[in-house]
Amino acid sequence: MTPAIPDQLWKKLTSTVGLVSVRHGSATNVMSAEWSYFVNKAPLYAAVVLGPRSATGALIAAAGEFSLTLCAEDQAELADFAGSFSLADIDKTGSELITFGEPAATGTPWVTGGVVAVECVLRQTVRFPVHTLYAGEVVAAHLPTSAPRDPAGPSDPVGPGGTPRPLVKHGAMHTLGDPVRRTAVVTTAQLLPDGLLRIAATGPVATGPAATGRSAGEARWRVTLLTADGGTVPLGEHPPAAYGDFLVDLPVPVSHRLPAERLRGCRVLVERDGAKAGYADITGVPTSPGAPA
Repeated sequence: MTPAIPDQLWKKLTSTVGLVSVRHGSATNVMSAEWSYFVNKAPLYAAVVLGPRSATGALIAAAGEFSLTLCAEDQAELADFAGSFSLADIDKTGSELITFGEPAATGTPWVTGGVVAVECVLRQTVRFPVHTLYAGEVVAAHLPTSAPRDPAGPSDPVGPGGTPRPLVKHGAMHTLGDPVRRTAVVTTAQLLPDGLLRIAATGPVATGPAATGRSAGEARWRVTLLTADGGTVPLGEHPPAAYGDFLVDLPVPVSHRLPAERLRGCRVLVERDGAKAGYADITGVPTSPGAPA
């Protein structure tokens, strides 16, 4: 029996609302696309997914290019407007909220005021049972250049560093909240076939009073083996990897090295200054004497 898929499950997705611009003759059409993404890093590709009633898809296919503006949070009204009417209904570009920027690498103008606008050359079209994805290579990018408003303002759309905050779609349209602050170490441990103990961990670096004066690249990881009988075996302090995380292979302490099943019931503790410690069971331990790990 196939489990029922809830209606409108796709609304659980979170994305930045996009404004798609495409030329048709001497005019330009603008529509909203909540499924707007970057889909490749190098070269950078952007994609929009459009429904079967959209006139914009055929225009993109004919033009071979499009522009995409990722909306700032103060463009919610414009995004709602541009998604409520079709080119077949009316030319939407007469709205005072739509101002076009001059293209730099294509013939397609782009809507100003967003987090970023990109000009794209169509590279691939993927047809799904209902919707169609249009993927374009980014050939020019436009970042905001106007002075940001006062960040102290109650409805200011500017985030840290003077960058506009994005307009986020998650069912309804939302503003983006503060960055999530990580507080805990997350770790796992695995006994390898060669008898080494592999440990991986991520976790925040201490700031403020909890900091030790070392930079993020120097904040070390402390590892302890917690034995099944309640004892502790220090496994040393270790430097982080290039991105601050932790992955290391350590020899199992002599007292627990052979036979390997002596590690049953043991756990690993990983600590870092300023973060809640992380714990993990050890996977790969034989379940019985002579059993493979």
